[in-house]
Amino acid sequence: MNGYDLSVLRAEFGDLLYFFEELDSTNERSLLLGKEGVSHGSVVITERQLAGRGRRGAAWFSGEGAGLAFSIVLRPEMERALWPRLSLVAGMAVARSIESVGLFPEIKWPNDVLVGGRKVCGILVEAEDDFVVVGIGLNVGEASLPDDLARIATSLEGEGGTGKSREEHLIDTVRGFLSLAKLVEGEFGVLVEMIRSRCALSGKQIEFLVGQEERRGICEGVGEGGDLLVREGAVLQRYFAADQIRVVG
Repeated sequence: MNGYDLSVLRAEFGDLLYFFEELDSTNERSLLLGKEGVSHGSVVITERQLAGRGRRGAAWFSGEGAGLAFSIVLRPEMERALWPRLSLVAGMAVARSIESVGLFPEIKWPNDVLVGGRKVCGILVEAEDDFVVVGIGLNVGEASLPDDLARIATSLEGEGGTGKSREEHLIDTVRGFLSLAKLVEGEFGVLVEMIRSRCALSGKQIEFLVGQEERRGICEGVGEGGDLLVREGAVLQRYFAADQIRVVG
């Protein structure tokens, strides 16, 4: 794949677009730009992301010319307690863009999108006092993944999802995200229903971390507040935060 067609992106985003040939992390640069006062809806994108990261500092691989690595800077009017829901908003926006190329994506709560059971997108939400950054990494083209990732990760092209450029995925995802974000306060149940129909964990036995504590149970989907429902023995637990979730058994 060639580099980005910046004329297409600037026609869509105008002065809200911040393009860099190379960055350690789009989230890190977005956090700096947010502190400098960039506007709500600003999009930070790079061709080469050298140190992309996910939750708990996990590395995120970005294939040059094949990966889509970008972040959105938001200054939400909603109460801060609702900001974590933006991870699910981003997952749904990505899923919709993927569906348009004929694939069926699943959302692995709270921050991954899978195709064919393998990770194709990672999401990282980071907040400051008066703004929040939503980072998205999407494997679009067929890239040579490191051996330790090839077993658990894939790309849209690798799964047969072609016919849509990185620019189109970026534009459609940002548009979808900004539209779906309006549901977070008043009509969040509508978004939850969308997520439920694509939940990769429903009905499966999972292991995960809450803080440093290991938990295990059967996932019963996503609750009305965007929480993860897990049946542990006779008790149905609700988790609004968890890490290192994996299917077992």
